[in-house]
Amino acid sequence: MITNKNNGFLATILAVFVLALSSCNLYREDYTEISVDDFPKTENDLKLAVNALMYEFGTGYWDGESIYGANYQGYQVMSDMTTDVLWSCWGWESDVLYYQQWKDNNTSSISGYFYNAFAHYQFLSKARNVIRRIEASEAPEDAKIQYAAEAHALRGWMGLYLYDNFGPVPVATDAQLDDPLTFNYIGRLSEEQYDSVMTEDLTYAIDNLPLTAPRGRMTKGIAMTLLLKYRMMQGRFVEAEQLCRDIIELGVYNLQPNYADIFAVDNKDNTEIILCVPANSSSSWTANYMVAEVLPADMPWAEKATGWGGYVMPWAFYNTFNYADKRLSCVHTDYYNTSGKYMDKTNSAQLSYGALPLKYGLDPDMTGSQSGNDLVIYRYADILLSLAECIARNSGVNAEAESLLNQVRRRAGLGDIMGYNTNDFLDAILTERGHEFWMEGLRRQDLIRFGKYAEYANTRIAAANATSAAYYTVDEVHNRYPIPQSFIDESKSHIEQNPGY
Repeated sequence: MITNKNNGFLATILAVFVLALSSCNLYREDYTEISVDDFPKTENDLKLAVNALMYEFGTGYWDGESIYGANYQGYQVMSDMTTDVLWSCWGWESDVLYYQQWKDNNTSSISGYFYNAFAHYQFLSKARNVIRRIEASEAPEDAKIQYAAEAHALRGWMGLYLYDNFGPVPVATDAQLDDPLTFNYIGRLSEEQYDSVMTEDLTYAIDNLPLTAPRGRMTKGIAMTLLLKYRMMQGRFVEAEQLCRDIIELGVYNLQPNYADIFAVDNKDNTEIILCVPANSSSSWTANYMVAEVLPADMPWAEKATGWGGYVMPWAFYNTFNYADKRLSCVHTDYYNTSGKYMDKTNSAQLSYGALPLKYGLDPDMTGSQSGNDLVIYRYADILLSLAECIARNSGVNAEAESLLNQVRRRAGLGDIMGYNTNDFLDAILTERGHEFWMEGLRRQDLIRFGKYAEYANTRIAAANATSAAYYTVDEVHNRYPIPQSFIDESKSHIEQNPGY
């Protein structure tokens, strides 16, 4: 397997032939070759190079090409669909995900999902080449540092995505990238090696990115949050606690007074959002399709909106909320359809599966399936709840940990939690995180970290099997997805399968 292909942005496109007017001979001249000596040179060149790296983090591409697409292969959807917070009334692959039945489903399309997700590991080489081109550029030094830091952050972001799904992946060395024509079989890094790559990328980004930047650009807080999420996945809670404190100390993030406003189309630059994927309803490449995936086709919404009527919040999870929880304002249990008929779970196929998680709310300019609400990736409430969790894990429950949890609960209109022992407090944190971050792609990470991922799946499986299903029970093997067999075969087994598959 050639795992160190030249993934740089410099490439020869086409050669054109021109006829020399002074003779009858044909001369071949290349007018389209981009030379490493010509690009990048200017600050704008650097910006364009980094912008090109953002392609894979978009919203409007399907079949895994964009990791934040709204279909089953999107990172947030696929993560939450394997837990108790998200399901689809369509059945098909959503049932395989919801009941975690992928271990023995190598012939199903789910194996293609894993293939498309794992294939993103080549981004790490592409980003590394961009970084090296920036470092060698003749552009101003401050611009080189700024855009190299963005590229490091983007590499860390993709590294986090891959680690969450599969654990360590192959990463080509600079020497291998310098010799792209040499055939190499590259195996997955060890945990220690991968940690070194992630730490180097994100530390550079933290040290060199600005505190604030235009929406969609990388910042110091984003890089710190990416490193925080990685440390939480690793169970390194002492380091994670310090990162939480450092993010809070930046002084640039705050809770929004109203939960629904976080996701509102007219509040895109609110200070709770740390990282988002900017959306634009006028472009199919950058639109947010999360609303369309949920919205019933016959539910009145924006004037020109179209819903696909699929995704739901399962009733079992909906029923864990306190009825007074203000976050339920974003979840619809019934509606009047376009003909004026009252629809609920008794007469709606979609609502029979669960409530409608319309977290992103109304965009008046939504046209067809395209909404302009920015896709929220990480936000400040996560930092507060992560710090509360780390304090409890590191030193036990104290007044600070309780205060952090209660800040989030008070916004939801709920009473304070006080006097809990550590185990009960951590249970309360897990519950609160589920109620706060549904449909944001964090539930899978949370359940794995709390040792509940397989347990909760088996509860769903038992309920389904009590009727007419015949699902097999699952275990912690599913904490990581399987490496697609084709990658293992092409690498001559240098890429090793995750244990248990």
